[in-house]
Amino acid sequence: MDKLSVFLFVLSFYTVVNTGSGSHSLWAFATYIIGETPFPEFTVVVMLDDVQVGYYDSNMKDFIYSGLTTYKIHDNVAQDGAYVFGIIYQTIKEGSFQLKHHFNLTRGVQVQQRMAGCEMLDNDEPALIMSKNTFNAVFADHEIYYNITHFTYNSGKLLPEWDAMRREYLRTLFGNVLLPICIKNLKTFLKIEKNVVMRKVPPRLRLIKKEVSGGFQVSCLAFGFYPRHINLTLLRDGQPVAEQELTGGEVLPSGDGTYQLRKSLEVSTEELKKRHNYTCTASHLSLDNKLDVSWESGAERVHLSTLSVLLMMLLILILLGLFICIKRRRRTASQALSQLANVDAKVAEEINLSSDSAT
Repeated sequence: MDKLSVFLFVLSFYTVVNTGSGSHSLWAFATYIIGETPFPEFTVVVMLDDVQVGYYDSNMKDFIYSGLTTYKIHDNVAQDGAYVFGIIYQTIKEGSFQLKHHFNLTRGVQVQQRMAGCEMLDNDEPALIMSKNTFNAVFADHEIYYNITHFTYNSGKLLPEWDAMRREYLRTLFGNVLLPICIKNLKTFLKIEKNVVMRKVPPRLRLIKKEVSGGFQVSCLAFGFYPRHINLTLLRDGQPVAEQELTGGEVLPSGDGTYQLRKSLEVSTEELKKRHNYTCTASHLSLDNKLDVSWESGAERVHLSTLSVLLMMLLILILLGLFICIKRRRRTASQALSQLANVDAKVAEEINLSSDSAT
């Protein structure tokens, strides 16, 4: 079931309500399959923030703790899981039966999925509980959202809307039964996995400049951070660049338990000649202050030009030095030859004098 668990997580990850800094959430991703497959008819993967902590299926009908920390859960936690997932199993099965007949689907594999869970603020106060269904990867029906103060229900377009009595029953079920159970188990799992989900790893920030066709690509890259919630902004001359001008922007796992986020801006050659200051700024739960890194376009080209001039002047000075050195060596060699010639002349003259005396 590991492959199915990963599939469910990837499919549902970007639909999860974004939890703010310091908050935690517990989500169940349930899948009901109609048709012949190697998987159980009904499966549930339970996520604490971004860590899988539990598993349940219709074959064994037991909730199994599968977190990163070795731990044997208490019977009451297992009973809560079996109770809640039993409710989801029955309701999602009834809904799938209606949807199958609504679309007149008589053969093939049909899949209905439900995302249900709760969020708790950093002061341990419950924030919300919600449920949302999809049928064959399309929003199907019965989206329920309850955040203590109000209850929101959306029946979707595929099935008839529930009557007032049914909605009131669900409001009571969510507020008085399911939310307390969810928050209680969320706190339990937080204690077990606190070393994982409550750790704080600060981001590393890079501003990357890459030459592309027609100009440059300026990218803000934040990586190696945990938890996954981060605010990353690209500024141009102190003003935020509009999101529609940027590419990227999705927080992705890095493979080592941390996350990364990249936002990129295409800058034309003409725009690059102007003096603009680009700044990446990031704020994260692990940081006391914002993290900034900057680059000034245009100015970099001026700096490169100045460096080129300095290098040229240095090359001229080196060549001039070599010329002077060679000239001095030639002069010295000429003087040495001249002195040697004078010595030879004196020696010859002395020989001649000696010969005349002997005669």
